[in-house]
Amino acid sequence: MQFDTFLMTKKKSLKTNDKQMIDIDQRIKDEWRKLGFYYDREESANKSEWKFYGSKQGLYNFVKLLEDYTNNSNNDFLSEHIHYGPYSYLKIMTWDKAVITENYIAGTIKDLKNFKNVIADKLEKVQAEQNFKIDKEYGIDNTATAEFFIMKDDFDPVSMDKNYS
Repeated sequence: MQFDTFLMTKKKSLKTNDKQMIDIDQRIKDEWRKLGFYYDREESANKSEWKFYGSKQGLYNFVKLLEDYTNNSNNDFLSEHIHYGPYSYLKIMTWDKAVITENYIAGTIKDLKNFKNVIADKLEKVQAEQNFKIDKEYGIDNTATAEFFIMKDDFDPVSMDKNYS
C-alpha cells in the first residue's frame, strides 16, 4: 500500500495556508526521523510484505518499540494495539497467536517478545546493505512477511518516503 493518496488527502484537509502545510510536512519528516526507520507494505498476488528500512541503530529502534510494547501491562489484553509512524499504518497488536498480516503484526506478549528477539539476533549478524526476512519462523498462519533492509549509518528514513524524496 502506498501512502501517497492518504497523505494528499491529509494535506488537502489540513491545508489552510502555506505555512501550515510546511508545518505538516516538517512534522511528518520529524516523525520518520524520531522513529529511526522507514516502513511500507507491498502487495503482490501471492503475499503482502512489510518492508522495514533503517541503519542498524534505526532498526534497533523497532526492537525497542517491541520491547516497550511487551513491557507495558496495558497491552496484555487481547486486541490491545498501538499504531506507529507518521501515517500510523504499522500496527502491533496483542492476539492469541503469532501472526503477520497485511494489517498488523500480532501475537501473545510472549510471541511478540520472541519476534523482538529474532529481529535483534538477526541484526547482530548482518551488515549494511544486507537484508533478512521473517515469515513462518514467527507464525505459521502468516499472510504477510516482514523484511528488514539494513542501510548505511547515515540513512535518513525520510529519503524513502515518496512524498519527500
